[in-house]
Amino acid sequence: MKNKMIVMLLSLICPVLVDAQMLVVAASNSELASLSESSVRQLYMGNTRSAGGSAVLLLDMPEGSTSRKSFYRRVADKSESQLKSYWARMIFTGRGTPPRQVGSAQEMVSTLKANPGMLGYLEERDLQPGLKVLLRLP
Repeated sequence: MKNKMIVMLLSLICPVLVDAQMLVVAASNSELASLSESSVRQLYMGNTRSAGGSAVLLLDMPEGSTSRKSFYRRVADKSESQLKSYWARMIFTGRGTPPRQVGSAQEMVSTLKANPGMLGYLEERDLQPGLKVLLRLP
């Protein structure tokens, strides 16, 4: 109980100390209903290109953004530098290409809404109507 109170107090005093809830999202008219954390990891690490039997195109937040850092830390347990190194090897060996980067959360939202075959991630505060949540990351 004391720990819960301390966390609540810290979140009020220093909101930057508490990570925002990360969501994996798609257009509301996407064929996907939900995804597991494992399938999201497989998709974003280039190990598969489909989910639920359909090809999926992935969107990524800009390098250096807090959303991107938080997402990859939760999904793949990788830092920004580890991720760069990973994709350099994947590209060099011809085994994959990284997800397409967008410039901002607003661009992520508009691109996803217009393309039901795409998948992306957002902080919960950036969620808008026209998108559906496929996975909430812990």
